[in-house]
Amino acid sequence: MILTYVFTVIIILVSLLIQGHASFDVLRIAGVKPDIIFIAVVYLSYCFGSFYGEVTGFAGGLLHDAVSNSPLGLLTFPNVAVAFVVGMFGRSIFKSNILTISLLLFTSSLVKGFITLFLCYVFHEASAQSIISKILPEAFYNALLAPPLFFIFDKIFERELENKGYQ
Repeated sequence: MILTYVFTVIIILVSLLIQGHASFDVLRIAGVKPDIIFIAVVYLSYCFGSFYGEVTGFAGGLLHDAVSNSPLGLLTFPNVAVAFVVGMFGRSIFKSNILTISLLLFTSSLVKGFITLFLCYVFHEASAQSIISKILPEAFYNALLAPPLFFIFDKIFERELENKGYQ
């Protein structure tokens, strides 16, 4: 189990590096980068349950808030909320296939985007244009990257998933 925690920390830190560092702007399509931290949080809550996803979402969101110019908690709360919902359903409802994973990430990204947009309205930093220019493209991008990343994460956590009976 300790190896699971170590791999989780490594995945979140590498995702944070990719998300925050300017040299990874080559991943930007139409001005939008995928939210790899969020994809990792959804994966971890999908596989290991609500609580594990919430803790990972909280830690990843706080780190993401710390390296960005956003108010503290703006990126944390949506991660925790979506991780809770995804973790409640998890693998008991969603079976592992490409279409389901893409649909899960697309829907989760939309929910995260709308929660973030609402919080931006609270902080007076948002516009309705964000839905078309940021939320939808990011949701498509996350849904496109989710199956290969889930496959990689499945390989990383293969031993733990076997112990839980998912492989």
